[in-house]
Amino acid sequence: MKNKMLRKAVGAAAYIAAVFLLLQLLYTGINNPVIFPSPFEVAEIMAEQITDPQCIDAIAITILRVSLGIAASFLTGAVLGIVRFFYPWTSRILDRFVLLLRSLPNITLIILFLFWFDGESCIFFVICLVLFPLVYQACADSLVQIGQEWKDLFAVYSQPRLYLLKKIYLPLLKPDLGSALISVSSLGFKVGVMAEILSQVRSGIGRSMQIAKLNIDIASLFAWTAWLLIVVFVYEQFVKKLIRICFK
Repeated sequence: MKNKMLRKAVGAAAYIAAVFLLLQLLYTGINNPVIFPSPFEVAEIMAEQITDPQCIDAIAITILRVSLGIAASFLTGAVLGIVRFFYPWTSRILDRFVLLLRSLPNITLIILFLFWFDGESCIFFVICLVLFPLVYQACADSLVQIGQEWKDLFAVYSQPRLYLLKKIYLPLLKPDLGSALISVSSLGFKVGVMAEILSQVRSGIGRSMQIAKLNIDIASLFAWTAWLLIVVFVYEQFVKKLIRICFK
């Protein structure tokens, strides 16, 4: 166990060192700190940001917003996927609605919701509507596959739908729902930060990126991007551990 953790730590350190070296080579080659800052400068800014309470608040607020959006989209997608399977007449309506959501550009959703709601609500609804189709489709497809595999058994031993859902479908759905949750976790941050930038909320990683852009502070923009990558990585590891605990 210790050797495995040591190998992972060494591998992560080697990967970070390689990225850092690549950025330094690009900085040296471009030779224009306004366009491409030094990785040492970015690291120095990150060290300053981690001691700033406003930075911690911005990261925490973004994590909270994205988590709420992910939870809502996951529950909505799973419930509607189950409804579609047990009530086939709803499939036409739900599938067309999901197709519509997938066809709409994310920027269109953000602009529309900014007309209808405040910035905070806009971010929540955008995350939900962008992520919901992924969970819905994964749940619907898995249920159809399970139904086909167990069709003969269900025909012989008929049981109420609620019993089948609790004892058969939900346990067999766990791996696919876990994979869908991992997928929407990283995508949720991409969508959420983009919505923060466009909705111009008071705080958040997206808002901090917007301020860095307006100030033409590329080094701070790189620093916030690095923080976003770190947050997404840690968040995904947390989600995977949560899935192992809840979906085992």
